[in-house]
Amino acid sequence: MKLTYNDGTDLQIQSASIQCDGTLLIKTVSATEEDLRAMFGDTLKTKKMVISERSQTVGEYEGYTTLEGITKYTAGIIGIILSKPGETVAEKMDALIRENADLKEQVEMLKGCILEMSEQVYQ
Repeated sequence: MKLTYNDGTDLQIQSASIQCDGTLLIKTVSATEEDLRAMFGDTLKTKKMVISERSQTVGEYEGYTTLEGITKYTAGIIGIILSKPGETVAEKMDALIRENADLKEQVEMLKGCILEMSEQVYQ
């Protein structure tokens, strides 16, 4: 398989797939960790990536410009984890924490309203 970057350069890869958390995981043995960090750290280069196999496009990924991390697997395989800006795992967690706090506040407010209403009914 071949990954073609937005700037026309390419990289031989083993696989590319969207993970359950929304990140893009690309696996390769074709470059060093340092080279991969430089390639995938370039937001212009990763703005659009096309995956092809035997001259046929098998996938297109746009907007995955945030390098989340690099993982080393056995047999020299290196995994590159990318996400879209504003959709990193940390940003999603922060949003969920804020939303949870807002919901707790609303629940407390509703409990207060219910308590007031029940007191008025029994008077």
